[in-house]
Amino acid sequence: MIQERVCHIHAGTHKTASTYIQSRLKRNQSFLRRHNLLYPPLRRHHLVLANALRKGEMGPWIRLLQSAMRTGREPLVSAEIFAELLHQPAPWAQSQLSAAGSTLFSNLASFLEKHNMRLHLVVFVRDQPAYLNSRYTQLIKRFYFDLPFDRYVRRTISRGGKGECDYETLFGEALAHPAVDLSVLPFRSGEADPCDRLLKVVGVPNLQQLPPLQKRSNTQPGWKTVWLARHLGQRLRDSDPVAWRDRRLKARLRKALDQLAIEQGWPAEPYQGLDAELLASLEHRYAASNERFAERVWGCSWREMFPSSQPRQSPQAPRSPDERRQLQLQAERLLDQVLNR
Repeated sequence: MIQERVCHIHAGTHKTASTYIQSRLKRNQSFLRRHNLLYPPLRRHHLVLANALRKGEMGPWIRLLQSAMRTGREPLVSAEIFAELLHQPAPWAQSQLSAAGSTLFSNLASFLEKHNMRLHLVVFVRDQPAYLNSRYTQLIKRFYFDLPFDRYVRRTISRGGKGECDYETLFGEALAHPAVDLSVLPFRSGEADPCDRLLKVVGVPNLQQLPPLQKRSNTQPGWKTVWLARHLGQRLRDSDPVAWRDRRLKARLRKALDQLAIEQGWPAEPYQGLDAELLASLEHRYAASNERFAERVWGCSWREMFPSSQPRQSPQAPRSPDERRQLQLQAERLLDQVLNR
């Protein structure tokens, strides 16, 4: 009888230290090899696998499994985009791998089964209000939009898609699949290092020889950074639509804004967009599905894992005319620096 092997996929979710985890794994290839794990060394390798699954072009997956077979190691893939991909309908439903109505998840599970490989899906989840607040700060400083927080939340809830954070929707199929193992790890303050937690659930018994990674990525940018990003986005969209659509220019502007925020110490005053009304609305929206999900995964209530709390809302705009003038002056300097480069 041929022994079944395991393919581990770390699927995020977004804003649960995925970038940190990936950076630490990348820098510790020799450690992973000693523990029989095959981790593709570049981020683009993982994104190629995600895109191949999306298109139904499984050549990159076949090459990954062949490499794992040659080296006697188990694949470990990490990309938070899998969290938003796996529950989506497969657009290639007429291919050999899928049937009508299948999802990308079911196609991947079937593909791995045919190659005598069991799928182990690992995800970190966090309470939706905290997730949406953190995701907003990330997207606003990347100039994806210039919406206020409450409009972003309502748009995300109504549209789902990339912002989907109903965990039953995202991972319910994996929970019910008999040939798939699902590890769901709560992402909360005070927990152990997330990379350590990931490696423990994929079967690494001893992490003492795994070097730490000193610098964490994607720190909270601070409420002044968020306000300035919105202000800059509105300026570009209204006065220079061509620049607003220029991804390279926005990347340079983001880099300059990040540097300014660090120089000014703005991350010391984190952004918090939730007020009592919006928090209550979000908790009500996800309460029933969260309870069902927690009971199936952990055998307890959602609130046992994520107690409800009312965070203190940060300023949403400058607190004085002088503070507004100072931030507007910073905005003009950034635009001049980037546009005239």
